[in-house]
Amino acid sequence: MFKCTLLIFSFCTFSIYASPFEFKIKSLKTTLSKPDTSHTLIYQSPASTSPKVAFLLSPKDNERLGFFIDINGIEIGYSADVFKKNLETKTQDILMSYRKFKHSKITFNYQTLEGLSSLSENLSANGADRRFANKIKSTKLELLGLHDLYTFNNKTSLFNHFFLNSPKLSNHFDWSLSIIGTWSYKNVTLEDPESILFTPRFLDKGLPKIQKLRSNSFNAHIGPFLSVSLPNNFNFFTEYKIGRGHIKNTDRTLGLKKSGKEKSNALGAGISWTSPDKKTLVLLRGWNQKGRHIETAFGDLSLINFF
Repeated sequence: MFKCTLLIFSFCTFSIYASPFEFKIKSLKTTLSKPDTSHTLIYQSPASTSPKVAFLLSPKDNERLGFFIDINGIEIGYSADVFKKNLETKTQDILMSYRKFKHSKITFNYQTLEGLSSLSENLSANGADRRFANKIKSTKLELLGLHDLYTFNNKTSLFNHFFLNSPKLSNHFDWSLSIIGTWSYKNVTLEDPESILFTPRFLDKGLPKIQKLRSNSFNAHIGPFLSVSLPNNFNFFTEYKIGRGHIKNTDRTLGLKKSGKEKSNALGAGISWTSPDKKTLVLLRGWNQKGRHIETAFGDLSLINFF
């Protein structure tokens, strides 16, 4: 928690002093979202005859409701559970986004998840087992950059519209093609007072007790971004990105395989509507990213009011 507080303080200080600060509320946003990020851990005992077991950790019913305020180009928001269920992942998220750069935004994200579904699979033979671990907690600190790098034929990209909350009127069909890039640094901690791993039914011997696992990762992606303007103030985008990264487990003696290099690809799309007076914007967006050890699906529906 101290690390999170320090990062938030540093981010706020940078945001305020990067340019003259004016306390002017630009917009209020309400977002219903469902992020779903799965992590794969691979365990193999030092004994050469032991099977290799993969554990897929993923959230369950992870819907959340968030409220965000944009003060002079600096967006701050908080999200938490929206539907209470007996068996679910409890989530909360603090987000800060700096939007003063041209065609770019830098975002800091602090997220906690409590309770994860764990699926174990025998990679050496057949066999699978599943449980829901109420006590597993995932804590993520993330710094993310999103940049519109180039737009062809001097056309207008909808990057600012969809990612910087800029209203956009449209009364005819038009399109543009851009190149966008993203980068991210993540620090993820998995904790469980009992054990992150459980002993599946297909194993004869119990697995060791692993209460905490830390990992650091860096990723970069690039790809085309297609903007489409439609009549009646509707706009649409679709994008495809490919990238590479590196994931490193900081605890090397736990018997968990180092993730190492990561290749991934991502597909995203979204549609929007802007009111004729540019006071209201409705956004519907979704992404799916697949990698060797991490898979992410994310969707959100946002209502933004401008002042």
